Amino acid sequence: MKLLKAMMMGVLSIALLNAPVSGFSFDSGIQTVEASTQAKAMYAKRQVSAYKSRSSTSGSVMTIPYGVRIDRLATQSSWSQVRYKGKIGWVASRDLVEIKKTEVLDTKKVVTLYASRSTKAKAVTKVPSNKQVTRLATNKSWSQVKYGGKTGWVASSSLKLRYTKETFALKKYRVKEVAPLQSSYSTSSDVIATLPDFGVVESVERYNNWYKVTFDKKTGWVEAKYLTTYKKESVKEAMFRIYGDSYEIFKSDYGVTARKVDDIVSVEFDYKNQSAILDIYHMDEKNPQKDEYLKAAKVITLFNGGDPNTLADKMFYMDTEGYEWEDDIVYDKYKISFSSWGNIHVDWAYDWN
Repeated sequence: MKLLKAMMMGVLSIALLNAPVSGFSFDSGIQTVEASTQAKAMYAKRQVSAYKSRSSTSGSVMTIPYGVRIDRLATQSSWSQVRYKGKIGWVASRDLVEIKKTEVLDTKKVVTLYASRSTKAKAVTKVPSNKQVTRLATNKSWSQVKYGGKTGWVASSSLKLRYTKETFALKKYRVKEVAPLQSSYSTSSDVIATLPDFGVVESVERYNNWYKVTFDKKTGWVEAKYLTTYKKESVKEAMFRIYGDSYEIFKSDYGVTARKVDDIVSVEFDYKNQSAILDIYHMDEKNPQKDEYLKAAKVITLFNGGDPNTLADKMFYMDTEGYEWEDDIVYDKYKISFSSWGNIHVDWAYDWN
């Protein structure tokens, strides 16, 4: 019996020596442990490449777009292993932001934190009145909160919300009306830009009812009341909305055209060649039709970004003054030029800067 037991132990020892060691990798002869973490929702701060291993020379597995939701599976040193659309690769941790929601509340009175959702449970600690706690979870009428390094449950009715801070995967919003873009999440903060009506903005962060957005290379905060869920439009749908019933909207060989015959206005949006041609005859030379340029600028910037008011001003200037001595005007990604036929051309196919 002893001999049989010894033989079995010997076979088991050989098997263990030859078996691969789970959770370990070898790097330059040094044994290291993969630092696994529970999968966490993240988004990329910019477009990044994911690699086969923890090195940018190991070969790219995939490209992860800015703002999309991904799952972080593990971390090691300055690298994170992520999963996106079924593929797994490694990216620099500095390029990732965790998707999370933080709720900070004030206690309305002195409260007791309990170990579970019952006043008969063990008391964890007492929290004085008007102190801040962080909510971790809710269950029916109870909130699990953290205070001073201790965690427990308290009746939700004994708390009042101070603020909610949230980061999330990239979302698009449409601006419902002209809105101020402010330097902070307060109506008393500085206005750093004006968001045009029907403009499209993107956000990955919210503070209470304020959203952090970037517009025309300026980043600030806008109140939620000015935003609505973004619904993608075609060029033709946008033109019907912006130009209205007094214009004829029709498809041409190259794009979509808006025409107002009485005022001799024609605007052709050539999205195949990424340009627009504006043929606008000013019925009254002392009072040119500047609003026509704003309509065109709204359509162009809706799909390509930028401030429609600035673009409209530069198109109008080229048509009324700049054509005499300017070859072209560059604004952001747009080049504005005046043709020998008397048309204004706006091109956005290239980076002109």
